[in-house]
Amino acid sequence: MKTVCRSAGILTVLLFVLTTGLFSQPLPLEREDIDKLIGEDLTIADADSYSLTVEEAVELALENNLSLVSEAASLRTDKRTMDTAWNVLIPSVRATSTLTRFSDEVGVAPNTYMGTLSAGVNFSLTLTPQLWYAFRATMYNYEQGQLAQEDARLEIATNVKKQFYTLLTLQEQIKILEQQQRSYEKRFDQASTNYDFGLADEYTKLSAQVALENFKPQVEIARDGYEQAILGFKLSLGINLNSELNLNGKIEITPRTYNAEKLIDSYILNRLDIQTLVSSLNSLDNSRKLAFSGYLPSLTLGYALDQDLSGDPWSDFSLSPGDWEDGSSHQVLSLTLSMSLSEFLPVSSTSNGIKEIDDSREALRATLAQALQGAELEILTAVQTVNKSVQVIKAKELNVELAQRAYQLAEESYNAGGMSLLDVEDAEDKLQEARFDLLSEKVNYISGIVDLESAINRSVDDVE
Repeated sequence: MKTVCRSAGILTVLLFVLTTGLFSQPLPLEREDIDKLIGEDLTIADADSYSLTVEEAVELALENNLSLVSEAASLRTDKRTMDTAWNVLIPSVRATSTLTRFSDEVGVAPNTYMGTLSAGVNFSLTLTPQLWYAFRATMYNYEQGQLAQEDARLEIATNVKKQFYTLLTLQEQIKILEQQQRSYEKRFDQASTNYDFGLADEYTKLSAQVALENFKPQVEIARDGYEQAILGFKLSLGINLNSELNLNGKIEITPRTYNAEKLIDSYILNRLDIQTLVSSLNSLDNSRKLAFSGYLPSLTLGYALDQDLSGDPWSDFSLSPGDWEDGSSHQVLSLTLSMSLSEFLPVSSTSNGIKEIDDSREALRATLAQALQGAELEILTAVQTVNKSVQVIKAKELNVELAQRAYQLAEESYNAGGMSLLDVEDAEDKLQEARFDLLSEKVNYISGIVDLESAINRSVDDVE
């Protein structure tokens, strides 16, 4: 018998170890399982192709950004907390019922069983100034959540706009490089033709060919850079990396200058960081009032109803009403005013809490003052960038016109045999450099406008 028991015990241990080992092994993950956990509403947009303007790109990025989805869920929680904060005014209600049975050994008839049935309902509601300030705290919490979400949306929109115009810039640069390559090919073809007819020596032909071959990698490098940038942009938009993406836009601007002082006076308080700090200060003021209310009394309203019945409810295992004798009924209405005297001590939690809030408020006031200074500097810097670009663009446009005219004259002179190929290439290099400079300055202007709109939290189209 002992052998059987010992064998059974060993078998049980082995089975336990085996099953524990099996269940402790991680199951292999499949992409389908991950997709089910994520859900269809959060999967990457998988359209085959997109054709987007800058506004549509911003809208798509905001729609697909997963961090915004997470913040939206948190904001819904804050709103639900605010909307249901009034439930602290619901009175506490409790119903009780007790049935007892005991043996009466003292009475005339020993071993007689007696019983009692008691039931009661209690209502209580405590009113204190803390309830109002606690409700306002949920309002400030929700307001700050809204501002945080709006700030995140603004940051995403700013980044997407800059990426969009950067890609357009790369497209224009590639076009300029391709045009420059065609010029090199044209000169090489002309040099080859002149060589074949004995109008040019072999050195001139080889020089044109070397210049062409040296230039070709620049075009390929620019194209590779664009492909990498477009992949990053697709990631920002939340779309499939294999999707085809066409950008509907051009680097076209209408240069305009702005007055920094007017923008600061009119729109600095429209900034989300300033609004957030102001909301935080108001929340701290409310928290101080909430803490101070610990000094104030609380009022408790109460009502209790108790009904007691006695008799022999279990005679013949019956609960018939006839088995009961008359009991007693009690009703109590109470009004209680209470106050914690220990909170008035200088070292009480209420006193320390108020002092901590005062310290936090002082620090936040300094932070708000610094934020206002930083906001002024940010707006001023953005305006200076935009206004400077306006002046530089005018000069760059004139420079392009002059370089274009110089290149035409050099090419005409080369065709007539009056200038060397090197002179033509030098003139064309200066022309392309002027075009690049103009394009870069236009992009600087657009980037400055995007930064300015972010700094004042408003489209410049709405600015007078």
